[in-house]
Amino acid sequence: MKKIIFALLIASCSLFANSLAQIKEKGLIRIGIDGSLPPLSVSEDGKYSGFEISLIEELSKEIFGDKGGKIEYVVTLGNDRITAVQDNKVDLDIAAITVTKEREKLVDFSNPYFSVNIGVLTRTDDNIKTVDDLQDKEILAEPGTTAFDYFNKEGFKVISCASSSECFRALKSGRGSGYADDNMVVLGYSVVDRKVEVNIKNLGTTDFLAIAVQKGNDDLLNALNDGLVKLSKNGFFKKIFNDSIDPFYKGKAEKKYFLLDDLYKMF
Repeated sequence: MKKIIFALLIASCSLFANSLAQIKEKGLIRIGIDGSLPPLSVSEDGKYSGFEISLIEELSKEIFGDKGGKIEYVVTLGNDRITAVQDNKVDLDIAAITVTKEREKLVDFSNPYFSVNIGVLTRTDDNIKTVDDLQDKEILAEPGTTAFDYFNKEGFKVISCASSSECFRALKSGRGSGYADDNMVVLGYSVVDRKVEVNIKNLGTTDFLAIAVQKGNDDLLNALNDGLVKLSKNGFFKKIFNDSIDPFYKGKAEKKYFLLDDLYKMF
């Protein structure tokens, strides 16, 4: 009996988040990312790049300081993004997570680094211009996303796909009439492929993307927030918008979604 109780205690302890001090001591931080959402995060030849990757690399410098440390990336998708944080599989998650009241009950969020609405990617030849054009049609979306919940609530038939890239491939193959996700995600596909477009780009309320950490991990959360404020004041967001975001979207990205510097002026 004692052995069973001890084993249960060990298992439960493993779920507790690594504190900021423990992360610094180990010299390692585990980051949940998507890896298939250009230009936020993409994987190529085993290496990750994109805005969220650049952001977390800069924030990690603030976390580790002069001593430095290593980043271990863990791919997390859909609902796994939240459970990975809760189960201590990652120290934090930056896989394009929209802040919602339901998620705030499960994890703590940093200050936002991006604002979004729901957008719908459609095939150009289908000539879909408004949501009314999608009535009685099937919508592709990842379970656990705000887009999935929105269209499900609105009474649409929603087809699940495991990742953003899978949703995109399904749309291209003729499965579903639209792929719904954060507008900045679907806009990315319309830039690289002229056979798809985004005419519906501002559905729902404006939401924010933020970094998720385990409930009560206050020291790590405070370090992230301090780092975000510092990066904003040092012009990080403006520079990366001008150097990579705006060129990627070919002028389609609205600064109001990306540049939240006015918010950080309050700190």
